[in-house]
Amino acid sequence: MGSHPEADSAELVAEKGRRRALAKAAWASTAPDHAGFCRSLEGFLAEAVPPGQRVVLYQAMGSEVDLGGLVAAHDDPGQRFAVTRTPDEGLALTVHPWGGPQERHPYGYDQPTAGSPRIPDDEIGAVLVPALAFDAAGARLGRGKGYYDRFLARLSPSCLRIGITGDHLAEPLPVGPHDVAMTHLAFSDRVVVIRLSL
Repeated sequence: MGSHPEADSAELVAEKGRRRALAKAAWASTAPDHAGFCRSLEGFLAEAVPPGQRVVLYQAMGSEVDLGGLVAAHDDPGQRFAVTRTPDEGLALTVHPWGGPQERHPYGYDQPTAGSPRIPDDEIGAVLVPALAFDAAGARLGRGKGYYDRFLARLSPSCLRIGITGDHLAEPLPVGPHDVAMTHLAFSDRVVVIRLSL
């Protein structure tokens, strides 16, 4: 199940809006150690995600952690990494091999062109997830559209969901019924597992 803002209560929507404003201010006041994130993720992913399984990245936007160094360090990034594409209509992200033709999204980041070859969900072993904020329990505060919650919910439960923190954690975040928690959080010097309650 994906995030459906229309199903959240008015109180939850308002609180998430307030927390987004705080999170944007936190990102604006820090400069992430991009290289450190790439180093910590490189070692972790080499051990945690078997060869043949894809690692889904995002194209950094604004002050988000840039994961380009992770790709540059790999011998065959087109076979190891993938990237999402935001649809022209609807909210279902698609996944495509890294390194294919790109086009500019209206939000200001590059993404695979329409019609690019797709990667099936069962080939995805990990997703590196951007957000405005994460808390220590793995809750995520996105930008409010629900793209990532829908995407993550359709993947295998064994798929790793790794939040890219920017080296700061929020106080406990408001969580709706469709929000998908992370299995791990990445910092510039380590990747930690979240003990999710089942």
